[in-house]
Formats: sequence, C-alpha cells, structure tokens
Amino acid sequence: MRLRSLLVSLSILGVAVPALGGDGTPKLKDKSKPVRHQLEQAYAGLEAAIEKNDAEAILAFRHPAFGAIDFEGRTFSAEDMRNRTYQMVSLIQPPIDAGFELGTIELNGDDEAVVTVRQSFSRMQRMAGKLRKLDTSVTQDETWVRTAEGWRLRFVQHVHDMKWFVDGKRVEPGKPYDPDAPAYAPAPE
Repeated sequence: MRLRSLLVSLSILGVAVPALGGDGTPKLKDKSKPVRHQLEQAYAGLEAAIEKNDAEAILAFRHPAFGAIDFEGRTFSAEDMRNRTYQMVSLIQPPIDAGFELGTIELNGDDEAVVTVRQSFSRMQRMAGKLRKLDTSVTQDETWVRTAEGWRLRFVQHVHDMKWFVDGKRVEPGKPYDPDAPAYAPAPE
C-alpha cells in the first residue's frame, strides 16, 4: 500500500509514474503488443494454409532464407524444408486441424521477432499400410522477420516437448512407426 501512496503522491506532483495493476504493482507496457497482434494474424493465415493442405500457401509464409534446426540438432536449408512441406502435404488427408499458441515474443528492433510457440497438428496420414490419425505437438522458437509482404518465418530452433500420438497411442517422436510397439513412456525429466 505504501508503494501506491508514493506513486499517487508523485503523480500529484507531476512526476510520470507507471500505471498500477489490480494488485498495486506497476504495470509494464507490453512493447510487443502491436507485433503480437500482427503475428497472431500471420499464424492464423498459416493455420488456414495447413488446414487446406496447400503447400504453396504454407510456403508463402516463409522467408526465402528459411531454415531450421530440429530436435536432434540437424540443420535444414530452405530447400530441405520446401521438400519436406511438399512431402507432408502429399502424405496427409483431412480432417486437418492446426493450432499455434504464442508465448513470449522477444523483439530485435522493429523487423525481427522471436516467438516461443506451442504448435499442435492433427491429421489423417497413411502409416504402416493404413490411414491413421496422427496428433503431434511441439514447443519451439520461431524467428519471424518483417518484409514488404508482411511477417515471414525465417528460422525455427530450440525444438522441445514433442508429443506424438498415432490412433491415440503415444509414440516416440522421430522414430519409425511400429503399430505393434507398446505405447511410448518417456523417462521423467
């Protein structure tokens, strides 16, 4: 309560003070708020492209220099990722549901943002000779850059917390699918 009284007194004297939250602590302005809104729109467009299973529309959200480092530390070029996108689109079928939950956004100037995002992706996919429901989720850092065409995804890294389920059974991410294998039970962290 003393902090609130001090801030009110300073305000009366004409000293600039931060706004207070409901708990009496100073509220910090979220400098990423306008960028967050713009990126939310970009992610919504990317979701729609994925759900339409449209490789060209998905690729339109990527910067020409797009690349990635996967969960095993392997590096992929823009061409590698382009080929993977076409392969993914050829393997999956509706219903397709994609989602992105934006976490922290770190701004590097006005034209670059690093977003920690939780991605979920549900689709039907042919695996082990049968069409199966595949549900995956992952948390990763995605670097977006502002271009004349809007925000474009340039780099993905720090891929972690992967969860894969085939027909409701958890499987080990990155391993070949074996329908007869027991459910994957990761070691506790």
